[in-house]
Amino acid sequence: MSEQKIEFRNIFKVFGKKPLKGVEFIKNGGTKEALLGQQKQTLGINNISFGIKKNEFFVIMGLSGSGKSTLIRHLNGLIEATDGQVLFDGVDVTHLKGEELLSFRRQKVSMVFQKFGLLPHKNIQENVCLGLSIRGEDKESQLKKAQRWIDIVGLSGYELSYPWQLSGGMQQRVGIARALACETDVLIMD
Repeated sequence: MSEQKIEFRNIFKVFGKKPLKGVEFIKNGGTKEALLGQQKQTLGINNISFGIKKNEFFVIMGLSGSGKSTLIRHLNGLIEATDGQVLFDGVDVTHLKGEELLSFRRQKVSMVFQKFGLLPHKNIQENVCLGLSIRGEDKESQLKKAQRWIDIVGLSGYELSYPWQLSGGMQQRVGIARALACETDVLIMD
């Protein structure tokens, strides 16, 4: 068994009507600019491979528009690779569908979104409970876990407030608390 918790193997992502044709074009030496000009397709990820060990903090840095968010969204299936594999504990999660994908997201990977992804019609407590509710946990367990993480991120007293009543930094902490409350194996922070 590999010592890697997560492995990205030769990931390509092409956005367009014929993405496999686009990958072939790139593999044969075509450039991102030529792909856009000739095929009207966009190269999002170009042959990325790396591994992440259990308990490792891993940072992906780059300029705006360089593909960081596109890449990490391959791990939880928000974006499907055009070519390549993403392995999680040795299992290929690249093309999970339906209930398998939902189960994987509920149990293995949490995500803090760049734009927070808070539901405006739900208060802070309800937003933090969201993943636990989707998972089917009982209400008492949801509230206990949510309160623990609300306290940890410094939002005690704001449980019944709504996202629009909080500053941007406070909203971000709600997103972090929501992801941490699910206690998944991996936390993705975009």
